[in-house]
Amino acid sequence: MEILLDGPPHDSGIQSLGGPVREQKLWLEIMELAPRAKTLPEQKKLDYLIAEVLDGYTCTSDIPAVLLTPEILRVYPDAIVIATTRDPAPWYESVLFMKSMTSKWYIPFIVFWIPGANNLPKWDRLRQRMTLWRMGYAEFESETCLADHEAHLRSVIPPEKLFWFRPKEGWEPLCEILGVEVPKDKPFPHSNSKEDASRVVRQIVVTGLVMWTGVIGAAGCVSWLAWNGWGRFMIG
Repeated sequence: MEILLDGPPHDSGIQSLGGPVREQKLWLEIMELAPRAKTLPEQKKLDYLIAEVLDGYTCTSDIPAVLLTPEILRVYPDAIVIATTRDPAPWYESVLFMKSMTSKWYIPFIVFWIPGANNLPKWDRLRQRMTLWRMGYAEFESETCLADHEAHLRSVIPPEKLFWFRPKEGWEPLCEILGVEVPKDKPFPHSNSKEDASRVVRQIVVTGLVMWTGVIGAAGCVSWLAWNGWGRFMIG
């Protein structure tokens, strides 16, 4: 999308988990507010937060943004929705992979000292609540959930704004939807969300381990100094 729209795209999954701390905080606030935004002031606040977190970007994708499609269209009424569709089996395999990456027992411990990243347990809790609010169940537990998601999009998005696209078809259908020319001498970027997610999680884990090393080292130094100081006090 960055090539076609001449501007930065926004991956809400990556940005809300591993992006700038400001964007992580905004997404957590959005995820907290969205399911309970019933009054006009609450809805206006949600609109403001969405506009704030997406300002400067040309498009957005992934969870949590895909669970807020009607709300994003309310903020950007001229926008269109391009729903990428795929076979249910590989889609569900990708879902299971993402769950396995974020639900490992040691992740909350490792990220404890990392500003922003230590919000992962809260993020996952809010993601489940948003999914329950929007889909009627908290987790995507089977391949049929893809059909549920696509049916939901059809029910909340005007047909003239909803377009379907299979990434394996390449540039042509996507460029036709957007009304732009097909890029010359640029292969279609078949990005791998698994690789992107793995990279972010690896960075978080390495950073967390480094910070824990620093914390433990500092604690050891303080203990050593305290012990030696106490020893000198006792001798004196």
